Amino acid sequence: MSRKVFSALLALGAIFLTGCSGHPAAGKWVAEEHEDAMFSSISVDFDGKAAIYPIDKQLPTRNCYWQASSADSINIQCGTAKQEEGKIFYSLEVTDSSLADLKQDGKVLGKFRRKS
Repeated sequence: MSRKVFSALLALGAIFLTGCSGHPAAGKWVAEEHEDAMFSSISVDFDGKAAIYPIDKQLPTRNCYWQASSADSINIQCGTAKQEEGKIFYSLEVTDSSLADLKQDGKVLGKFRRKS
């Protein structure tokens, strides 16, 4: 195989791998200390699932699905055990590589730090 063909295939492979990298919002997030905090942590999985943990519970009461809305933000759609409450919508905006804001209707509900 010629050197030019090999270089072209290598560059093309790098482009495809870049397109498959995870969203920066994926991962485990822990709430920053705040007296009005509603949630203790958020788990955003690569497979499109997410879980939001209330401050006073060990299990998530909101099981969610997410999709990217921009390069640094995701939309999260959640349901609860009480079906009559309907769906709840949030967004998680990564403001720094290790910081993110959880929002609902544009209002910041909490600030989170990526768990290392």
